[in-house]
Amino acid sequence: MRIAVFMGGVSSEREISLKTGKAILESLQRQGYDAYGVELNHENLLSAFLENEYDLAYLALHGVYGEDGRIQGLLDILGKKYTGSGMIASAVSMDKNLTKHVAENVGIPVPKSYLKEEINSIEHYPIVVKPTTEGSTIGLYICNNLEELKKAIELSGDKDITIEDFIKGEELTVGVLEGEALGVIRIKPKSGLYDYTSKYTKGMTEYEFPAKIDEISYNKAMKYAAKIHKALNMRGISRSDFILRGNELFFLEVNSCPGMTETSLVPKVATLKGYSFDDLTKKMVENFK
Repeated sequence: MRIAVFMGGVSSEREISLKTGKAILESLQRQGYDAYGVELNHENLLSAFLENEYDLAYLALHGVYGEDGRIQGLLDILGKKYTGSGMIASAVSMDKNLTKHVAENVGIPVPKSYLKEEINSIEHYPIVVKPTTEGSTIGLYICNNLEELKKAIELSGDKDITIEDFIKGEELTVGVLEGEALGVIRIKPKSGLYDYTSKYTKGMTEYEFPAKIDEISYNKAMKYAAKIHKALNMRGISRSDFILRGNELFFLEVNSCPGMTETSLVPKVATLKGYSFDDLTKKMVENFK
């Protein structure tokens, strides 16, 4: 079986995707798989899937044209097998607003959201503004008043955005592998905010796993992550993010193709179940032979 690891792409998360793809490719080759890498860009976004020879597309893509269902739909049309969630699950999970509606429908608490037309009636701050279909905390704004909120909306341009209550608390993330919650990580950014700099600058954030939180909240985070994975009919690996305020747990979003470098969050938390990085990539391949 020949495996093509597709990485890069055209989203704002391109550089992270390249790191993910390289780590996955090295893992597969280390295990003896017939695998090679394909770097996507604006010129070959379509042709790369048509012209390369492969039995399985290992998707290491983040963001739009990669994690949002469009590539998955293309591969479905081509009759090609691929790793990760299918077209519909990818598309819905990529949209933070749609995902929050699904979460609420299955009993998972989420922060209160607002429409652009409602901002003048917001009584409590701070408020978060973030792109609805992008990750890696790119384009994230914390607004302390109406003036800052209007500025954040303006800076977001024509992007679809999510406007919601900013909930101050412990940042948690839970990895899920084929429906099995792997464990909970507590994210402790030294700056106080888990933004792009804190996420990708070495030494700027501490990761505590298993998270040292109360047992009820820990188990609830595990339960909710597995629940949203199932509700969206996700496959392979997902990662759900939460905020814990006191004993209140709020779901923020789920990633259908989270970062997969040796130091990424899912490989970290997977060690709590005894899985190595190679175990994870092997399971992704074996489930889609």
